[in-house]
Amino acid sequence: MAAPPPVPSTSSAIAPVALDTTSAMGEAALSSRRGSTRIRDSFAALAAQEKALQSDPKWRKYSQLVEKTLQSFTQLDEWADFITFLAKLLKCLQGYPQFQMIPHKLTVAKRLSQCLNPALPTGVHQRALDVYTHILTAIGPENLRRDLPAWSSGLFPFFQYAATSVKPIVLGIYERFYLPLQESLRPATKAFILALLPGLEEETGEFFEKVAELLDRVSGTVSPSFFFQNVWLVLVTAPNSRIPALNYLARRLPKMESEDSALAFGMSPIVGQDVGLMIRGFAAALEDSQILVQRGILDLLTTTLKLNSVGFKSTRRDDQILLMRAVTGVVLRRDLSLSRRLYTWLLGSSESSESQVAHLKEHGLELLRSALKADMDAQSTDTVDRQRPFKIFISLLDKWEIGAALTEVLVLDAFAALRTSLRPNDDHDELLMTGNMLFEILDPFLMWKQIYFSLRDTIDGAGSAESIELARFIIRTFRLHDEEVQKLHAPFVAFAILDLVEDSTRSESAFKDATKLASVMTLTGELLHEISPKFFETVDALVEPPAEHLGRTLANALYGASDMKAASLPETEGRELLTSGFATALQLAERCADEVTTTKGASSSAIQLLLATLSIISTLSKASSHSDETLQLPWQPEGWTDSFVRCLEATEAKVGAFKLHSTIVNAILTLAKTPSLQPPVKRNRRHLVQALASKLLEYLQPSCAPCFVESVQLLWGVEALSDCRHLESMISDRLASPNPAIRLPAFEAFGNLWRFTEDAQLPGVVLRTPMFKMLDSLKADDLGTRRAGEAWMRCSLKSYLRILDPLLFTLLDPAIKQHATMCKVDGVRLPILEYKHTFDQARVHHVLDDLLSLARFGGQGFIRIAKGSFLKHTLDPAFRERVLASELDTQTYLDGLITVLVNFLRAEPAPELVPSLGPLNYHIHSVVAELLQVIISRGEAEIAGLQAIESALTSRLFLCIHRSELDLQNKLLHVLHSVVHAVSGSNRRHHKSPSLATDPTKAREVPNEAQPPDLTHDAMFVRVVSDAISTQENNAVIHHWIDFLLMTIPQFRQALHSVIFPLVDCLVIRLRSLVQDFKQTYAIQGAQGLGITSDPSSSTDAEYTVLVNALERLLLIAVTESLAAVVDEEPKSAERPTPDASSSGAGGLLGYMSGVLGNAEMEAPEISEETRTKHEALSRVKDSVDLFLFSWDVTSSLETAAGDDASTSQGHFASRSKMRARKALERIYKAAPSDVLDDLAVYWGRLHAAGESDAEERVFAMLHILAPSPQTVVSMICDKLGAKGSGVLDRNKSPYLAPDDLLFSFLEAYLDRMEGAIAVQVWSTCLSFVREFLSNLSTSRPYIFSCLRCFTTLSEKVSQTSALEDRRMRRDLQETFIRLADASIQLAGRAVEQGGWLRRTKIEGVNGDSDSLMSRDTKEVEDDDEKRPVVPPPTGNQAHEITEFLARRVLADFRRFLIDGDKTVAVCSNMVYYIVAPAFKTRSKTFDIEPAVFELLIEMARNPQTTKAWKTQVSDAFADNRFFNAPPTINPKWKPLIQALMASDKERLVELTAKISTVSSANIFTNRELESLSRALSLRRLTYTIFTGEQNRFLTQLPIIQEKLVDLLRSSVGDMVHAEVYLCLRVLFCRVGNHHLAGLWPVILTELLRLFDSLVDHPVPDKSDLLQLVLSACKFLDLTLVLQTEEFQIHEWMFVTDTVDAIYPPNNWLPQAIMDRLGEIIHNPRKSSATPCIYQSPNPSAIPQANGSTRPVANGRRPLLATRRIDSIGDLEPFFSGVSLSAYESVYNSGGKVDMDAVERALERDIFDGEQ
Repeated sequence: MAAPPPVPSTSSAIAPVALDTTSAMGEAALSSRRGSTRIRDSFAALAAQEKALQSDPKWRKYSQLVEKTLQSFTQLDEWADFITFLAKLLKCLQGYPQFQMIPHKLTVAKRLSQCLNPALPTGVHQRALDVYTHILTAIGPENLRRDLPAWSSGLFPFFQYAATSVKPIVLGIYERFYLPLQESLRPATKAFILALLPGLEEETGEFFEKVAELLDRVSGTVSPSFFFQNVWLVLVTAPNSRIPALNYLARRLPKMESEDSALAFGMSPIVGQDVGLMIRGFAAALEDSQILVQRGILDLLTTTLKLNSVGFKSTRRDDQILLMRAVTGVVLRRDLSLSRRLYTWLLGSSESSESQVAHLKEHGLELLRSALKADMDAQSTDTVDRQRPFKIFISLLDKWEIGAALTEVLVLDAFAALRTSLRPNDDHDELLMTGNMLFEILDPFLMWKQIYFSLRDTIDGAGSAESIELARFIIRTFRLHDEEVQKLHAPFVAFAILDLVEDSTRSESAFKDATKLASVMTLTGELLHEISPKFFETVDALVEPPAEHLGRTLANALYGASDMKAASLPETEGRELLTSGFATALQLAERCADEVTTTKGASSSAIQLLLATLSIISTLSKASSHSDETLQLPWQPEGWTDSFVRCLEATEAKVGAFKLHSTIVNAILTLAKTPSLQPPVKRNRRHLVQALASKLLEYLQPSCAPCFVESVQLLWGVEALSDCRHLESMISDRLASPNPAIRLPAFEAFGNLWRFTEDAQLPGVVLRTPMFKMLDSLKADDLGTRRAGEAWMRCSLKSYLRILDPLLFTLLDPAIKQHATMCKVDGVRLPILEYKHTFDQARVHHVLDDLLSLARFGGQGFIRIAKGSFLKHTLDPAFRERVLASELDTQTYLDGLITVLVNFLRAEPAPELVPSLGPLNYHIHSVVAELLQVIISRGEAEIAGLQAIESALTSRLFLCIHRSELDLQNKLLHVLHSVVHAVSGSNRRHHKSPSLATDPTKAREVPNEAQPPDLTHDAMFVRVVSDAISTQENNAVIHHWIDFLLMTIPQFRQALHSVIFPLVDCLVIRLRSLVQDFKQTYAIQGAQGLGITSDPSSSTDAEYTVLVNALERLLLIAVTESLAAVVDEEPKSAERPTPDASSSGAGGLLGYMSGVLGNAEMEAPEISEETRTKHEALSRVKDSVDLFLFSWDVTSSLETAAGDDASTSQGHFASRSKMRARKALERIYKAAPSDVLDDLAVYWGRLHAAGESDAEERVFAMLHILAPSPQTVVSMICDKLGAKGSGVLDRNKSPYLAPDDLLFSFLEAYLDRMEGAIAVQVWSTCLSFVREFLSNLSTSRPYIFSCLRCFTTLSEKVSQTSALEDRRMRRDLQETFIRLADASIQLAGRAVEQGGWLRRTKIEGVNGDSDSLMSRDTKEVEDDDEKRPVVPPPTGNQAHEITEFLARRVLADFRRFLIDGDKTVAVCSNMVYYIVAPAFKTRSKTFDIEPAVFELLIEMARNPQTTKAWKTQVSDAFADNRFFNAPPTINPKWKPLIQALMASDKERLVELTAKISTVSSANIFTNRELESLSRALSLRRLTYTIFTGEQNRFLTQLPIIQEKLVDLLRSSVGDMVHAEVYLCLRVLFCRVGNHHLAGLWPVILTELLRLFDSLVDHPVPDKSDLLQLVLSACKFLDLTLVLQTEEFQIHEWMFVTDTVDAIYPPNNWLPQAIMDRLGEIIHNPRKSSATPCIYQSPNPSAIPQANGSTRPVANGRRPLLATRRIDSIGDLEPFFSGVSLSAYESVYNSGGKVDMDAVERALERDIFDGEQ
């Protein structure tokens, strides 16, 4: 299409015209048809004229003579020959003056252009200009118009290089021949301007006036507006021509002032239709790197385009912002001359500051804000671009007239953009440093004024909540250390916000959604924290209370003024602000509390508002304590506290609400401790103390375990509120309450209070009465109360030293009759006794009160202390006296009493007697248990019937567990422990029921009637203990069970299978569930403000600790006993007799065969019972280690989340549990270090596979704790792995050990975390370990690669030290490293063979590899290996891993380990032979190579010493015809290899160039197509070689390359080769500075014009090579349009319309550019709709917007053509028709940028033919 419709994005002046798309398209189509017809007619007339001349004999002779003369040009050697040639050519041309056409005009024009080369002498230039003068005279103006591209290609670029004596001749030619062309000069206007502008560089130059006059005449010829539009294009595209262009504009551009009458009808008469083009020209000049250019354009702006001028105001707003962005950028140059001119343009010419500020606000402030804000919000990834707008803002602040006004409108936007742009967790970001600089330089008054106004609007509902977060960002990010901020702005804003929030809450709807207010109050609290306490100090006392809402009044007065000086503020001290703010905060808090109290289910936002307000109150209280002056507040303390008491009572105590309640209590306590408040909070208010304590005691219940520590601390604070013991009396009343719903929770609460209270607070004194209540509960009739008391003694006692009161108890020994019976519980039959008659149960409490009290003190633990050292360690003398008074150490019992006690224990009332005897029967059982405990544990007399006692106790415990009877279990467990301990020997175990007949030794024993008939002693014992631990309802007494288990389990040492193993499994399951409970309880960080979940949780560290104690003890016993059994087995197996010789001694062959078979049968693997026991024990060790590691991981995470603060519940529990898990692991490790290390490795492997790096580090931290010596750890792992190479099968090997590959990985990770000095210590161990593997390669081959990884890691650590200075150590390292590398390479090579990449026989590839470059040591080992069994080769996946490791680690370490170059080459040769070569022998058509192989080669190429090893392989691959069949993505892999290949031999590129033949073969049998293809591939290799090089890499070889390309273009080598030439030219233009390629342009222009002209008359066959040549030429032209080099711009008009005519064609316009003309000729309306889209949009973001604007292209210009092949010339029609418009738009919108990434991708896509 000749004249595409105007794009509305370019000018707002013609936007209304573009809206009528239908009429515009119709007119465009009509114009296109007319233009196409005219172009065809002109070509037809030219063809007819040339045809007529061909029939003229004189013309033919003339043509032959010119051709003969032109042929002599190739023989020119010296500059004198050029003059001779030109003389002959001139003479030849002068001989035929009758012809107005020049034969071979394109060749003549090319030779003349070459004669104007700047390197030739002036004489040659003068003679060439003489020829030009004759030709232009001879052809006349008409033919010059037609052939203007041909004759101008040499004249236009020459003027800037011409000598002073020659320039007048050139100017004369311009004036004589070009100016008369009038409108015909329009297409070349930009090029003509570029040709003349070099004459205007110096204003005092000799030709300045002459050139300026010529430009004036050109302007008059083509119209001033069109002329200036071309000047704008020159400013945009030609940086070197900007200074002369500005020199011309400074003299000729009219001033666009309001009084200029020429602007009455717009700016079109001056700048043309597109004002935006002028703006972009100015912007491009402003961004120039030369200060002279920037200074000149600023002068031009201040004189011709002022801010208040009509010219500037008539432009679009987007263009104004674009210009403003470019103008403000000059301040970054820090040049005074530039800044002065900028300020003049922004502020106007007035000298008055007020006038300047008014001028800026009226005309430029909003534009300046918009420009900077747009850049700040751009979110660029480039660091410089991110900082640019902020640095401009900082620089403009230096000018007060600009900075003050700009700060008011931009400061918040700047910090908002900064908040968005800052990278998270980056304190050293350069942008943050720039932000700090901005914050420091800003006027605090102006900044805080905007912050205050934005917050005030937000509170009033007119602003966005984002302003709150923005203010918080400013406060948190920047330091508020300025004195003005500390003493004025921060307090004024903080207290003003407080007043505003309080005022806003007076409305009824304020609390419906108080989220915004809560955020504001949080901000206020943060701001108050930044204020120094000294601000609130005052010298004089306040005479009268301050006014209400003083903060808001002061802030409005301050920020309502225009500046600080204009603000009228009353004299106010910080104490007054504090008093006013304190009163406001108290009122707001009371109002919020009333809202929470009265509203059921109050919103979380209202609660958050209350919390924030209370936090502010606490802050203000601390601030007021820095002065002795009082604060007289208008408040009623009693009413205020009562409001919060009602709030506490109205909300339920739960974990999620603890933050609210604790904050309220803290606030009241803080106010009560603030002495300066008047009136103060009254002390000794019983109601207040009880209300606060009551709520806190509710948080000491089991469901609120995460709140225990904080609640106890607050309770002691509440206790301090009164001089009386209100807390003590309140707890005592609750403990004595007859209501269990009150009493039992009180026990729990008091227990936790007692437990978490420190000894220094003397809980035994302060809480004496509740403590006595607890002790009384030990004798209470209610078993629940007793259980609670015992639980308190066991779980919450914390220290026996706290209880120092003597107690006396009496125990009655009841004498009743019982009858035997049988009951069945949970499938187990139990023999019991029943009471058939009533009896006096009160006697149970008469005799042994002291023993009962001591038993309640803690069972077995207390008895142990009472027998030994407990009394001398007690700190309470009262308790010591009562113990001594009870004479506990002299108490004894008769044997007959044992039987009675056992009967009492077994007895239960008959069903009819349950109402009367049932309640006290539990007390009887309790007393019996305690008596049995005392008697048996002291062991002063030999007691008979221990088995009966044990069975009775076990049966009673079983009943208690399954009936959920918790109260008796503790006592029964104490007795059972004593019984088990007293039983001597273990021969009575493992049988169901005793039999006197079978064992006479037991004849004197008491018959065991209490033993269940269906279970053995051990089975019953395990059943009872497992049920007790696993039953959730039994959790309250689990501590007692664990204590019992710990003390009794040593008696079951020999019962591993029947007792210990089942109990270990049970404990592991229970502990894992407990740790999971911990993890879930504290998993949700910040969910309810405490970092804990709101679900009830009763799990504590105490429960975890006791369970771990039991598991640890059982596990150690299991390990010890199982290992002892195996040790005992070994001597027996050694003494086992060998088979009798006679059994195999039969003579002859049969005897021999029977012997063989017999031995084979005997050697069948058998696992003994002892070994199985050991395996099962190791299985339990594995499970336990996994459990403890999981516990360590979870508790470490919780401890880290708590901030290592043990004062919180989370930190308290986590630290204790973590320490207990650590101790357990340490003890288990001491018992079984090797097995624990195995389990550590397995656990680490799971974490490593899951990618949990933090957890991995914790595993190694634990390993360091267990084994601080790395030597020990490494030795153990090496010992485990050292036997792998022996090939001996260990039939006793445990199935639970860690896999070998995992151990290797674990060892590698462990070595990687070592320091260099420690690595030296383990060096000898690892070296021996590796050498052992290398000596047994046949059996240890699968582990060689793992050995290499570990050895490499260790060697890298050692190389960081000075140890390598030792010659021997360095030699050992190098030799071992090389042998491992060789073995791993062979391992990978075998995998390649198995994969089928290169199938070689074993003899050819392994044994018979005489050509292999393997090291000598490895060959010797391989020879020995052939005699041993061969291990199957590894998989291809392992080969891939080996290759990657070799590339990434091994090759780099060759240099690090100082390995000799010859050895390095040998190893690299092996890599090439075994890995690279098979991979390169692929049969794939796309030459597909594994990425790991490329990594290997690239790493080799980085070492110059290894060139010999790989260059042959790479050279062969590069010479492969399939090389370019690969996809473009292969380029990053081949590029460094080809670079290194060319760098290795400087003559290689010359040889590569020489291989490209320019002459066809004379052999008639040669396949011309294959010859052309071979030549094209050779040229493609040259192209890719240049492509892989850096900029100007091949400058020295450039003449050879240029000569070869010119010869190829001149020769008839085929269209395919010519297409490759254009591809090579594209690469050259991207890799070589274009000024080095100036000599190519005459040839390129000639060939392009000849090719495109041939398309007019000669149709191109579909799918032909010529079609691909046309496509390649179009791509070359496309690239030059993208690059827009200075050398090309002067020729651009020949191919595309490079002026505004491309988008605004004039009426009856006929395109002259060859591409536009081709588009008109090839255009077929019928096929246009079906033409495929073969080019991509150059500017995806430059699409016209709805408002008529365009966005600048972010990445710059990019190529249009994206296709590789086309099927017909019609496929290029869209390119021909649209390239001019696209080129103009790309220049218009790109801002001078080029998307080089897109250019590189396009070249990759054309070099490599494979699919993406």
